[in-house]
Amino acid sequence: MLKNYFKIAWLNIFRYKANSLFNLLGLALGIVCTLFLTLYIKEELNYDKSFPKHDRIYRMVYTEWSKSAPPLAEGLKNYFPEIERTTRFAQAGTNVARTNDNNQMEIEGFYTDSSTVHMFDLNSIIGNAFQALKEPSTIVLTKSVAKKLFGKKNPLGEQLIFQDEEAFRVKAVIDDLPENTHLKFDFLVSMPTFMSLVEKTYPGWTQSKGWIFGWTYVQLNHKESIKRIKRDLTQFYVNYLKGEASDEQIAEFAQSARVQALSDIHLKSNLAQELSPNGSMTYIYIFIAIEALVLLMACVNFINLFTTQALKRLKEVGVRKIVGASRKQLILQFLLEAFLLTFISTLLAVVLYWLILPFYNQLTGKSNTLSDIMQHGNLSIILAILFTITLISGLFPSLFASSFLPVKALKSIKTPNTTAVYVRKSLVVFQFIIAGLLITSTLLIYQQMQYFRNKELGFDKDQVIVAKLYGDFKKTLESNSSLLQTEFLANPNILSVARTSNIIGDPLSVEFIAPTKNLENKDFGTLKVVRVDDNFLNALNITLKEGRNFSKEFGDSSAFILNEQAVTKLELENPVNQSLTNHTIERQGNIVGVIKDFNFESLHHQIEPLVLEYAPQKTGTMLIKIRGGNVESTLAFLQKKVRQIASNTLFSYTFLDEKVNSLYKKENTMTSIVLAFTLLGIIISCLGLLGLIGYTAEIRTKEIGIRKIIGASIQNLVTLLSVDVLLMVIIGNVIAWPLTWYFIHQWLENFAYKSPISWWTFAISLLITFIIAFTTVIWHCLKTAFANPIHALRNE
Repeated sequence: MLKNYFKIAWLNIFRYKANSLFNLLGLALGIVCTLFLTLYIKEELNYDKSFPKHDRIYRMVYTEWSKSAPPLAEGLKNYFPEIERTTRFAQAGTNVARTNDNNQMEIEGFYTDSSTVHMFDLNSIIGNAFQALKEPSTIVLTKSVAKKLFGKKNPLGEQLIFQDEEAFRVKAVIDDLPENTHLKFDFLVSMPTFMSLVEKTYPGWTQSKGWIFGWTYVQLNHKESIKRIKRDLTQFYVNYLKGEASDEQIAEFAQSARVQALSDIHLKSNLAQELSPNGSMTYIYIFIAIEALVLLMACVNFINLFTTQALKRLKEVGVRKIVGASRKQLILQFLLEAFLLTFISTLLAVVLYWLILPFYNQLTGKSNTLSDIMQHGNLSIILAILFTITLISGLFPSLFASSFLPVKALKSIKTPNTTAVYVRKSLVVFQFIIAGLLITSTLLIYQQMQYFRNKELGFDKDQVIVAKLYGDFKKTLESNSSLLQTEFLANPNILSVARTSNIIGDPLSVEFIAPTKNLENKDFGTLKVVRVDDNFLNALNITLKEGRNFSKEFGDSSAFILNEQAVTKLELENPVNQSLTNHTIERQGNIVGVIKDFNFESLHHQIEPLVLEYAPQKTGTMLIKIRGGNVESTLAFLQKKVRQIASNTLFSYTFLDEKVNSLYKKENTMTSIVLAFTLLGIIISCLGLLGLIGYTAEIRTKEIGIRKIIGASIQNLVTLLSVDVLLMVIIGNVIAWPLTWYFIHQWLENFAYKSPISWWTFAISLLITFIIAFTTVIWHCLKTAFANPIHALRNE
C-alpha cells in the first residue's frame, strides 16, 4: 500500500509539472534561507562556548567600562575563595614583527598572565605556553602566525623583533583559537614584560587601583559560586577601594561594578574599550524574524500551490472514496506527496547551499564549508525543518481535499464555495504582508546606512591615507619631525601630512584633566585625549572656532586644544590661554584653541568632550591628505620614500573613509543579509503567484472565451484577472506598514544620530510590490487573453 502511495505521488508530481516546479523551487529557497540564517545565528550564539570552562568564566566590568585596574585580579582572588583563578589582558596593539631572516608582518596581540593558558585551555603544540607566560621578554605565537613567520622551521627559541627595537624569545606555539570567540590575537606576551615596561615609564602605576589598564577575568570553582560573588561584590569593592576616594564615590562605584558571563560578551556587551568588536543580540532577533518570515512565506506558498493542485484532483478523490478509500488513507496519500516534495526541495536546498556558500562567506566574513551542514547538530536541524514543513504545509491541503463528498467531487467543481478559497486568499495577503515588511525594512535600513555615509562628521575623511609608524621610520621622525614636510610634501599630490596617537573610531585614552586654577577642588571626572602634532587639524580640515592651532613658532611644548563639549564640561569661560593640568600624567599647559565638535566616534554615540594634546613624540599614526585621481602613483611614491628613510620598515596603510565605514560593520552585514533574503522572499512570492494565477486563469478559461466573443478587449481581460491580486497587494502593504514602523523605530534607538522615517519609503514599497505582482500575473493574463476563444469554449 505504501509503495502504491509513493508511486501515485511521483506520478502526480510529473502530471502537474508547473505546480510541482514552483513548489520545489519556492520551498528550496525557503529552506536554504533557513539553513544559512540558522548556521549564522547558531555560530553567533555559541561565541566563546568552545572553551570547556566557559560557564565558569566571568569578566569584571563597571558602569560603561569593560576595563579594570591591575591589582583587581589579586584582590578578588584573596577575597573570594570561590574564585579558582584570575587572569588579565593588556593591549599590546598592532606591531610589525621581524625574524632574524628578515621575514616581517603585522600582528596583533596582548600581554597576559600565565593563568590564561589553563583558564581558556590553550593547547600548546610546541613548547610550554604556561611556563612561557611567566618569564620576561617571552612570546607565544598562534600556529598560523608561526607558520607565516618561520615557515617549516621550528620557531622555538627564535627571536622576534617588534618595531625594530623590542626583542622577544619564542617559547611556545599554541593552536589557533576558533573564529567565534571575542579573544582574537596572533600572539601573547608575558604580563611580567608589560609590568616592567610600565614601571620604567610610570613608577607605581602597576599598583594603582584607579588606572583602567586592561581586562580582568575570573574562573569560579563551581557554576553555583556566582550567586555569592554577585551578592558580596559591592562589599568587596567598598573594602578594596577604601582610602582611594571619598566614601560616597566608593559607594557609587561599588554599586555599578558587576560580573559579565563570558558567553554574554559578544552579543550582550557594548561597553567602552571592548577587547574586540562585538555583535548585537538585537541583530540576532532580526535574523530570527527574517528566517521565520521567509520560511513562513515558503510554507504559505507551498500550501497555496498544493491546495490548488488538490482542487484539480477532486474527481480522483471522489472515485477513490466510491471504491472504498477512507479519509485516513486520503490524508496519508496527500501527506506522502507533501513529504516527497519537501524531501526533494531539501536536497535541492543543500545543492543551492553549496553553490551560494562562497557568496555567503564573503557577505558575512565567515569561513563555513559544505561539511559544516553535515555536522550532527545541523543535520538534526535539516530533519526538523523537513518534518515541520511536511506537517504544516501538507496537513491543511490533505484535510481539505479529503473532506469533499464523492457526489460534489465527481461534479468536478473547480471553484467550490468553501473556506479553502478564503484561506488561500488570506495566505496570499499574508505573503504580501511579509514581502511589504521585508521591502520597507530594507529601504529604511539602507536609508539609515546612507545617512551614516553622507552625514557631515565635522572633518574631511576623503582621500586621507592612514599609515602606522614603525621601528626605524618612527625613530627617524621623532628625531627629525620636519622630515615629513620636506620629503613628502615635495610630491604635488600630497596636500598635508600629520601625526596622531589615534584615528577616528579608535579607543581613546581617558585621563583626569582639570583647570589648573581649580580653587574649589572640583572633580571634573575624565576626558578623552588624543595626542597630535601641529598639522592634525589641517590634514582633517577640522574647524578652529577660536584661538589658534598648535605651532612650533609659539614654542608649544605642552599645550591643549579643546572641543566645545570639553569647554562646557570643564566650565570654562574664555578658555583660550587658560591653564590645564593632566593629573593622569602630571602635565600642565595652556589652552591655545577651541575646535568645533566633530564625530571622533561612530554615530552610535553622541559627541563627547575631547582634548587634543600637543605631543608629537607620543604619536604612532601618520595621516596623509592626497589629491584624488593619482592614488596609485602617490602610494608608490610613499612606499619608495619610506624605504629610503628606513629600509626595513613595513609601509602598512589604509584609507580613513574605509576605517570610518568599518565602524558600521555590524550594520553593513545586517543590511546585506536583509537585502539578500528580501530578494529570496520576493522570488518565493513570485513563484507562488505564478502557480496561483495559472490556476485562476485555467478555471476562468470559458468565461474569458465568452467575454472575448462579445467584444472584451485585452486590457479588460488583463484587468479582470489582475484586480484581485492587486487588491491583496494593497491590503498586505497597509497591514505591513505599522509593523515596519514599530520595528525600525526600535532599531534606530541604537543610534545617537538617526535618519527620519520617510513616508516615501512606504510608497516605494507599495510600488515595488505592485510591480512584482503585476509582472508575475501579466504573463498568464496575456497568454489566456490571446488564446483562441474556440479552444476556450471547448474546455470542460
